Amino acid sequence: MSEPLFIYSFVMKSVPFILSVVFALSLNAQINPPFDFETPESTPEFTNFEMAETFVVENPSASGINTSANVAQMVRYPGGNVWAGSIVSFPDYLDFTEVGAFRMKVYSPVAGAVMKMKLEGNSVIELDALTTTANEWETLVWDFTGVPGGIFNQLAFMLDFGIEGDGTYFSTFYFDDVELYQSNEGLQQVSLPIDHENESVHYQTTSFAGNYAELVVDPTDENNHVMKVTKHWQSLNYSGTTMSTVAGFAEPIAFEAGATQVSVDVWVPSAGAAIRMKAEEYLEQANSVETQLNVPVAGEWTTMTFDFFQNVPGTPTINFNYDYTILSIFFDFGNEGYLSGTQEFYYDNVVFGDGTSSGIINAEPSNITVRPSLIQSGASTVIAFEGNNAEFTLYDLKGAKVLQRSLFASGEVSLSGIAPGMYSAVVKTKEGEAHQQRLTVID
Repeated sequence: MSEPLFIYSFVMKSVPFILSVVFALSLNAQINPPFDFETPESTPEFTNFEMAETFVVENPSASGINTSANVAQMVRYPGGNVWAGSIVSFPDYLDFTEVGAFRMKVYSPVAGAVMKMKLEGNSVIELDALTTTANEWETLVWDFTGVPGGIFNQLAFMLDFGIEGDGTYFSTFYFDDVELYQSNEGLQQVSLPIDHENESVHYQTTSFAGNYAELVVDPTDENNHVMKVTKHWQSLNYSGTTMSTVAGFAEPIAFEAGATQVSVDVWVPSAGAAIRMKAEEYLEQANSVETQLNVPVAGEWTTMTFDFFQNVPGTPTINFNYDYTILSIFFDFGNEGYLSGTQEFYYDNVVFGDGTSSGIINAEPSNITVRPSLIQSGASTVIAFEGNNAEFTLYDLKGAKVLQRSLFASGEVSLSGIAPGMYSAVVKTKEGEAHQQRLTVID
């Protein structure tokens, strides 16, 4: 792909910090969490940057889950940047290997605000959470579990990330009870297959670049649980969700020659959206492989089969000597969130193989074919299907529609004028069957 996917490894795309006014909350300069702001011993010193200021105030709404007397207030003033915030320094480098999840109570004037936490030290790593309510205390979580020790000794709070502050009520946020906790609580680390139904498995995910994921009840089946992914309107074009904590799967994906497919059931709001999947080694982001498809249908569950042997041009090919324990999914890849606004996607049943046993609509029924898959520029492809009506659509790797034809019988479709490159071909019949495969156009 054209830009690197900085996901959660220690070369994460960093936010520049230009320090401005420095304000000390107390004389207790460096302490480890928890922070509850009730005493000097439980209140750290904050270093503010880009016209944000954090200090202790009375709880503006001592109700619900937070009835404590004192809380931290962050005000973001005009003249700062969209990454304005405050930093806490720890006396020692923390070890997040076993206990690495932060949670804190947040009181926001708006729902849907991006709350970013960033660990700094010898490297950087950042995670996002979204507020879900306004003018009410809620608990948000940032799970860094799996990060080794001896690397991070600072924590940055960037509340309402992506929005310039104006110093008003809508740029004023409160937080309290910042603590580290063991997020897995004795649960098993997740591995393939993932069906989100095993109560003994830890299904915590890792979202980045403007995504937020949570385990929810399937909106189409109250007896099924799925992962809901919200792509925020401020998300970047590579926003995505890793299907585990930073530590990755308990076991590597069992890739080998002839066995390179991973299937996943997806639900998307718009047909044609590009979905990219990326597998990589733990803490070795360069040891990765990426593949991509476009969703043929919207508003219903569809099984997509991703073949990592067909890597995205310009990205590394699969290497069977690597232990791929990190698997990430990118909905509407290549498009920034502002293009479509905040959108909700769902995924479930992540299986090593082609997923034909999932029982959900399969995106590749055997009665539809597109041949050949390697086509000379200016030549034609042959579409075969049952029935007398189908729609053929060709998408590029960014999800842009480059060709669409209505078909009333099996036959040829000319690709004249289509530039050399890799594309996703989607055929959908009037009966609702859909087929998708990769087409490569060569000179």
